[in-house]
Amino acid sequence: MTSLSRFGSCAGTCRGPKPALARVRPACYTAFVPYNEPEEFRPNPPLRPQVTGPLAWEDSSLPFHKRLTSTLAASFAPLATLHAVSNGPLAPALRFALLTALPFMLTWAIVPFTHTLLFKPELGLEILPDKSTLPVWLDLLRAMGVGLALSLVSLLAWSLPFVSLVRAFASGAHPEDPALSAWRTMLYRAWVVPCGAATFWLIGWALPSEPSMFVVELAVLGLHWLPRVLLLMHCHAMARYFGASGLGAFAVTVVPLALELALGRTMERVTQLFLPLPIQG
Repeated sequence: MTSLSRFGSCAGTCRGPKPALARVRPACYTAFVPYNEPEEFRPNPPLRPQVTGPLAWEDSSLPFHKRLTSTLAASFAPLATLHAVSNGPLAPALRFALLTALPFMLTWAIVPFTHTLLFKPELGLEILPDKSTLPVWLDLLRAMGVGLALSLVSLLAWSLPFVSLVRAFASGAHPEDPALSAWRTMLYRAWVVPCGAATFWLIGWALPSEPSMFVVELAVLGLHWLPRVLLLMHCHAMARYFGASGLGAFAVTVVPLALELALGRTMERVTQLFLPLPIQG
């Protein structure tokens, strides 16, 4: 039986005769097309099949809702969209981050850092104007500002060392700029962590007064840790794409996460010194 291991992923350079299996799925994205990239551009080991065109967000021929939803869904396919994310300008990634990440950055801290609103179990809400010298609207703005500040610190604490390490460990095997590709990676995935935080607090508000510990632990795992695991996968894929391997790929992946967690915890404690957490009902 003929081994299929010789058929790698296609990076948009599908030239020459195709094997018989390619006639079943002739698209450029299939794994049945020969890997014909020049030797110096081949990752080691070869990556999985990749989308070779631009991300949906950067395809002006698509309607807006299709561009948005397809690019959000692409966040859960780090290997398939690796080439598309690494190749392109910074401006579209920045616009996407502002559209998708900024709303979550502004809203996730409303529940834990608002003093004039008491968020009761099962979506109950009570206004407590005597608990703060600020009016309700200004208290909400303050909580939104805290959430935005903590989110930006978290994003920069992850992005800056990641960009620096990708550039340092890049082997020059690909023509793309490693630093630009790293920034695009973080901007296109910037919504993941604050979305998890906003969903976590929303679920906590909706739970009964004595929730099951299994549900609480599941929420912490799925909404606090899994978004970071997803970002780890993107960082590792980008590191391997630019030639980092072994300890280099490990450093590019783990060091930014460790800094983000350490600095995030420190900032939360500092914030609580000046703005103690209100008691939630």
